[in-house]
Amino acid sequence: MSDSLATAKGRGPMGRILSGALLALSVLVTLYHVFIAVDTSLSMLQQRVVHLFSFLALWFLFGLASPKGRASRARSALAALGLALSLAAGAYFFTQTSPMLLLEKGVWGISALDAAVGIVLILLVLEVSREAVGLALPVVALVFVAFALAGARLPELIAHKGYDLGYITSYVAWTSEGIFGTPIGSAASFVVLYIIFGELLDKFGAGKFFIDVAYALTGRMRGGPAEASVVSSALMGSINGSAVANVVTTGTFTIPLMKKVGYRAEYAGAVEAVASTGGQILPPVMGAAAFVMADMTGIPYSSIIIAAFIPGVLYYLSLGFAVYFEAGRMGIEADSSEKIQAVGAVLRANWFHLIPLAVLIVLLLGFGLSAGYAALFAIASMLLIGIMRTILGERRFPWRELRDICLSTARTSIPVSIACASAGIVIGIVSMTGIGVRFAQIVVELSGGRLFPMLCLVMLACIVLGMGLPSTAAYVIAAAVGAPALLKAGIPALGANLFVFYFAIISFITPPVAIASYAAAGLAGADANKTGLLAFKLGIAGFIIPFLYVYHPGLLILGTGTGETLYALALALAAVVLIALALEGWAGTRLGLVERLAAALAAALLATTIPVLNAAGFAVGAGLGALVWLRFRRERAPA
Repeated sequence: MSDSLATAKGRGPMGRILSGALLALSVLVTLYHVFIAVDTSLSMLQQRVVHLFSFLALWFLFGLASPKGRASRARSALAALGLALSLAAGAYFFTQTSPMLLLEKGVWGISALDAAVGIVLILLVLEVSREAVGLALPVVALVFVAFALAGARLPELIAHKGYDLGYITSYVAWTSEGIFGTPIGSAASFVVLYIIFGELLDKFGAGKFFIDVAYALTGRMRGGPAEASVVSSALMGSINGSAVANVVTTGTFTIPLMKKVGYRAEYAGAVEAVASTGGQILPPVMGAAAFVMADMTGIPYSSIIIAAFIPGVLYYLSLGFAVYFEAGRMGIEADSSEKIQAVGAVLRANWFHLIPLAVLIVLLLGFGLSAGYAALFAIASMLLIGIMRTILGERRFPWRELRDICLSTARTSIPVSIACASAGIVIGIVSMTGIGVRFAQIVVELSGGRLFPMLCLVMLACIVLGMGLPSTAAYVIAAAVGAPALLKAGIPALGANLFVFYFAIISFITPPVAIASYAAAGLAGADANKTGLLAFKLGIAGFIIPFLYVYHPGLLILGTGTGETLYALALALAAVVLIALALEGWAGTRLGLVERLAAALAAALLATTIPVLNAAGFAVGAGLGALVWLRFRRERAPA
């Protein structure tokens, strides 16, 4: 982040002005989100207006501060225009979104000037989304806009009465159902606070501590570096809120180590991609999308993270077993060198980094605080630790770290917030046209009312809608379209939303648009398509676990008895181990094709809701285990 400041300062007086403005706005935006977490003097919509336009302005300021190449003058001119429009439109929206004025607009409609500024907002959101997030999200938003405009000219299956551009602008830009809807509200209320928390952890050394703990725990295991990737990505991925960011953060350390001990480049990249993607579905933070889920459904955040705990652990257990079996199949031995630190030594040296996470978890689950208040206390504890360590250890106040935290918070929050705004366009049009309800009817008709085909159709829709999108936007769009069908089928709201959430996230490792896999392939120097296919294979448990908790709600813990939860857990644990066996074909000894098919069959039987088939699955799995154990003993017996 300081690179932008350095580049700007090196361009003379104007550069120094830009760098000062960038730093000042980054600090103000960071403090603003802490302020609105404890103060409600601004109306809900005005809070969201300030949030969104601040990040639009910051994006253009970053562009002005660091132009490069021959086209820099043209880019600077466009960035200056974007900055001016963002500031002017933001000021207009702020003055026009008081509760009284919004009530008048709801009664009399918006003025021509309101409509013009609304169109400017939509264009700004789409353009910054294209630049900051990628082409997929604005294309999806524009497709939905075209759908709203086309209306009666569409096939009867999805036709509606149609809306003109003025009505669409009014609904999407001037109500809390569109751009300023729940997704951007969650970003303003919770997400930025957790980004601040993640940046504090990173800048004050907690990120390195998590990687050290992971490597100390797993370094002496067979395939230790790959297992370290699994553990460190689980620890970091939940907090940083982005699978791709997690790949880049932990992958720079784990991928070279995996390659060094013998994993091929594609496999190393695939492991990192799958592990980093899983961070979005593992409590306690679950990236940013879980906050949006809580806001959209009204389900308490604490309930969401309790329900997501067992499925998230199962996902990582499946990956961990697959990595271990692959190491054995390839003959990769455990590292017995003394360079690997003991877990106790790592914890004794930096145990205090665990305090902020403990504060967060205790306040969320033990005291039932909201996600926003819990984040504030976690931020305060991490800030205190970082300041005290720097003062005592280096005899200075950490001004540089605090500056970088504000700049990094601003830079990291831009794509998340803009993605939420673009997703808001889609949500507004889904609500306006009723396509979500219609999609639910289509799914029911195509599936014949049978649950399994219905789940498969929703799964495919969520994966397609999520491809190429950030996790928050992927979930929001998938939930708007897919969740109503599951709710109509009688699945509880928590299970339905977690189902679409999983498959929106799994799109990150699903070819042909597996963006986490492609990021990992770049770090590994591997073929992107091969890495994507391997990641799809390693992450197969992520495609099965949602079906398991729909058919066996005990996995979600809430609302079920202890016996049901334990039974569901036994089924799921056995299933994920058998899946790993079937995929890797090694368990101390090589498995033949028939044995791998038997493992896959046993896993399928365990996933059903029929007790007799579950018993058959356990029997097949136990028989296979006994056979493998006997062969293992025979192969290692003295000649």
